Amino acid sequence: GQIEVFTWSASGAIITESLGSLMPTVVVYVMDTARSTNPVTFMSNMLYACSILYKTQLPFIVALNKTDVVDHQFAVEWMSDFEIYQQALEEETSYISGLSRSMSLVLDEFYQNLRAVGVSAATGLGIDNFFTAVDDAVKEYNKEYKPHMEHLREQQAASKEAAKAERAAQFEKDISKDSAVLDPSVQMNPPVVTRGRIHLGGGLDEDDTDEDDMGLDIDLADREAARRITKPRQS
Repeated sequence: GQIEVFTWSASGAIITESLGSLMPTVVVYVMDTARSTNPVTFMSNMLYACSILYKTQLPFIVALNKTDVVDHQFAVEWMSDFEIYQQALEEETSYISGLSRSMSLVLDEFYQNLRAVGVSAATGLGIDNFFTAVDDAVKEYNKEYKPHMEHLREQQAASKEAAKAERAAQFEKDISKDSAVLDPSVQMNPPVVTRGRIHLGGGLDEDDTDEDDMGLDIDLADREAARRITKPRQS
């Protein structure tokens, strides 16, 4: 389960891309040779290796471990000679064997560019060949992977600058529209204050004027009547 979690999770991609952008990085797929003598199991391992290679796009090495228990030469022959692998599959009659037979044709190109080295972690057998493969993978990194990464960085930077310029142009366009709407030459009519009400712009209606005049006449009549009542009578 660790292979799937690291290869297909977001954190695994972040780690490999970060390392690959900072320094020469090589992916080593350690394979249990003793448990891969079955052609179906071998094909499963190769599919894992192929998926990791195309996911990371980094220089890749398959380390055929435990060569002190089982010689890895059979795996090298299966990868280099399609007919030998087909003969090994003839003893298998399950559905998976038929699938493995079909997948071996698909992986033929994958085998041609694959570095496979037999090693033994217990005895150190083949360790010199492994480090030689690592040196070759570093050369591949500097020749192919690093220029590819730099090209991708330039594309990302250009895309960011283009998006930034587009946002700035849209902002200026929006500001121009707002300035046209808020034109200082267009002034609103000042509010008109009358008895008991405020008119916000516009002229007064005739009805409003008549009501105000009527109220004014009533007030004057009341004041005159009050003045007459309070005025002292002359004897």
